[in-house]
Amino acid sequence: MPYTSIREIADELHAGIITPTELVYELFERIDEVEGQVQAFTTLLREQAMRDAEQSERELRTGLYRSQLHGVPIAIKDLIAVQGVNTSASSQVLTDNIALEDAAVIEQLRRNGAIIIGKTNTFEFAYGPYAPPTRNPWDYSRTTGGSSGGSAAAVAAGMCLGAIGTDTGGSIRIPAACCGVTGLKPTYGRVSCYGVIPLSWTLDHVGPIGHSAEDCAIIFDAIAKYDPRDPNSVSGPPTTPNRYTTILEGVEGRGPLSLQGLKIGVPQDDFVNPLDPEVRRAWRAALLVLQEEGIEIINVDLPRPDMDLYRTIQKPEAALAHMQKGWFPERSSAYGDLVRTRLSEGQQIPAINYLAALHERRQLSSNFRAALQRVDAFILPTIPTPAILASQAGQIIKIDGVQEEATTAYLRLTMPFNITGLPSISFPAGFNAAGLPIGLQIAGKPFEEATILRIAHAYQQLTDWHRRDLPDQA
Repeated sequence: MPYTSIREIADELHAGIITPTELVYELFERIDEVEGQVQAFTTLLREQAMRDAEQSERELRTGLYRSQLHGVPIAIKDLIAVQGVNTSASSQVLTDNIALEDAAVIEQLRRNGAIIIGKTNTFEFAYGPYAPPTRNPWDYSRTTGGSSGGSAAAVAAGMCLGAIGTDTGGSIRIPAACCGVTGLKPTYGRVSCYGVIPLSWTLDHVGPIGHSAEDCAIIFDAIAKYDPRDPNSVSGPPTTPNRYTTILEGVEGRGPLSLQGLKIGVPQDDFVNPLDPEVRRAWRAALLVLQEEGIEIINVDLPRPDMDLYRTIQKPEAALAHMQKGWFPERSSAYGDLVRTRLSEGQQIPAINYLAALHERRQLSSNFRAALQRVDAFILPTIPTPAILASQAGQIIKIDGVQEEATTAYLRLTMPFNITGLPSISFPAGFNAAGLPIGLQIAGKPFEEATILRIAHAYQQLTDWHRRDLPDQA
């Protein structure tokens, strides 16, 4: 059950081999079995999910088939509004924040027949690359990454078929890498942020988490839609296919896995270093797999943005978002120390520094897009080391002999694609000697989610890293 793909479940639901109520019942049995150890959820919607499953069952019985998500249970990061349910953002500031309406992404999931089974843990207001108290299903002593760590852990532990997360500096892809699942950060604006508590409005993205690229494509099909309520929402160009799952079938005249004609860029060492040697080996091994399938590997030079650029944009935007909501500084005592400090720092950043960072960002984006004129996508590690011990979160760690602050280490390979708004997908590409997942990411051109999904899907048809079983943990 935990490793059944959305497509396989969708086929069985459509054929009547299993009913939505049976599926939801089995998932809640799984949740009862492992949630006490994993702690992925803030809220479980048992009664509502069963009612929705019964409705889906009636619809399917009468021949109404909404999509491949019809009757499929999905978990939602507790930053995203679900009508009638508390949206706490894992913060004491919002202990009784009952949503009056669904977020746009929830509306789209419901239109496609998905069943919302619960809200998942995040770092407070998603302001960190961890998700306490959620524990990594591969090793309970390890971090899940974050801030969508609850969503990734729920998928990895088999407590849902897919999940929705948000990504401001890597918060879908980091937990996907830590938890051995697949996570897609779309092009900026492709999925509406309406009804999502903001962290940094020019960096925030909403996207899917699943076991595979195919799972992510199925969910992305449902949620990628222009929304006039989100001022940053965009629709793809007219050539963008309506169904992203169709691109996983390859191109005309070639086999479904063929990657002939595609070029993928490998960034230089000083962009990715320091890097754990086992992560580097997994990266090189993945390049060989893709080369054998027809991809041409090309070395590219990419400018490496530093954390100061990212923080100079993120911090004042976060501070303003919380001020506009009337939460900060009015309710500052209810915030955790770290988030309170970061919001205070955001208030102190001069406007001229923020504007200079926006100017630097435009130049960085131009340089990345210029590099993408030579290649179809980039491939690099998602994070420079497998999941660290939870006790090391925010501490100084050592990577290949180099000391680095853990939060910076987790963000430095993912946040460039938030700054530039480029689509990026993280997927499992091996395990280290301790049995921890290793994640790689593919980033592509604006609106070309189809390309990065296709490459990741082809890789997953040639490897089985995303199908590995969790270890038994006493």
